Amino acid sequence: MKKTIIIWVLAIALVIVAIVVTSTQPGQTASLEKAANFTLTDLAGNTVSLHDFIGKPVYINFFATWCPPCRTEMPDIEKMYQKYKSKGLVVLAVDLKEDKATVQNFVTQNGLSFTVLLDQNTITYKDYNTASIPVSVFVNKDGNIVAKRVGGLSASEMESYLKMLGL
Repeated sequence: MKKTIIIWVLAIALVIVAIVVTSTQPGQTASLEKAANFTLTDLAGNTVSLHDFIGKPVYINFFATWCPPCRTEMPDIEKMYQKYKSKGLVVLAVDLKEDKATVQNFVTQNGLSFTVLLDQNTITYKDYNTASIPVSVFVNKDGNIVAKRVGGLSASEMESYLKMLGL
């Protein structure tokens, strides 16, 4: 019993440390690193690369349809996309390891209009050094990561991060 409690306490502590270490808060300057390029397939079967969007601000969100915080933030991501797409915002939602039909059903049920990509082997997820979901990565027009946030975001938090992209 004690061993189980100790293991759970350590696991929770590691998750908290991961969130603190990998998150950038609005207004905090991240060391600008180039965003890793990736090429994934969208729900229509088209290949999409991050490099396709150089010159535009990009909001990448790693998610899964079964993830409660992911499900909670999706309507707000859609609102942000609708608000800022005329200013060039690109939203790339990257689903992890789920089949196309499951993801398509989720997108349809939630009325999502931004680009949803399938990362069947979690290669892109791993390239971005992520260890949990949801994870939001904000990439500026030059292709540099300006912020990364582990955990669900509220609409006001999204707005703060999007301001870091000049929106």
